[in-house]
Amino acid sequence: MKHNIDIIQQGIIAPASANALFITLNKLTASADVNAVKQAISELPAQLAKMQTAFEDAGLLLTIGLSSSYWDSLELAQKPEKLQPFQTISNAQVTMPATDADMLLHIRSARHDVNYHLALELCELLKAYLHVDEMVHGFKYMDSRDFTGFVDGTENPEGESRQAVALVNDDQHFNGGSYIHIQKYHHDLAAWKKIALKQQEDSYGRTKKDNDEYAGTDKLNSAHTKRASVKDSAANSIEILRHSLPFGNLKHSGLLFASYAASPDNFNLMLQSMCNIDEHGDADKILHITSAVTGDAFFAPNLAWFESLAKS
Repeated sequence: MKHNIDIIQQGIIAPASANALFITLNKLTASADVNAVKQAISELPAQLAKMQTAFEDAGLLLTIGLSSSYWDSLELAQKPEKLQPFQTISNAQVTMPATDADMLLHIRSARHDVNYHLALELCELLKAYLHVDEMVHGFKYMDSRDFTGFVDGTENPEGESRQAVALVNDDQHFNGGSYIHIQKYHHDLAAWKKIALKQQEDSYGRTKKDNDEYAGTDKLNSAHTKRASVKDSAANSIEILRHSLPFGNLKHSGLLFASYAASPDNFNLMLQSMCNIDEHGDADKILHITSAVTGDAFFAPNLAWFESLAKS
């Protein structure tokens, strides 16, 4: 299906940006005037357009997502069919918590200062109804590497495939929207640096310096590239569009993982594959040195939805 490009939130499908802010927000009270809340949310795309005009060279983009529970609180007639809270996973080796904030503002561009300026403007519009839960500054590191030293997002779809992977095309009310999952991972880099290079590469199933993927027969069953490669019942590869970026300060560093997909099932199946403990007692090897501390699920509707929101 060919999407109407004019109604898509361009932050969903545009190429990667060097800087991003992942801002999660929660509603202040359950008694807020629902019509006033909807009016404020409906004005967010217009605020983006003003900033894009003011900073034409920044490549400024914004994706707005809402959680399942927040969607319900807006008392709307229609809801994305598969929008659900984040699905917690917990076993003997791995815990994937659900924190489920109400709204996501994913702001990205070439300039951190412009991203921050837009964040201030958007939060000013929303401050009577939502408060900031967390703001994470993600940034391109070296040649698109994670802090583990390995290239991140190698298998991301390109060109028109980005639309096919990320955008809903089978729901008349929400075509052109996208299901989003984000997780904040903290890395234990001190432990990682103690692991021999070959063991690091085996953990990924990929070489570190040249980013060459191992042959399938050479991969451990617990290698990250094997666990993250999932097929459906017809043996078709299940894909997501990643907008993940490293974040860090001198106390904590890691990866803000961001998945966009036409169905939430894609992400959920991948995460289950990573977390499942195999016959050798292993989950995904990468999960030995990184831990998820958040888990949120959202839906990013098309721009026509925002135009109609204040009238609903």
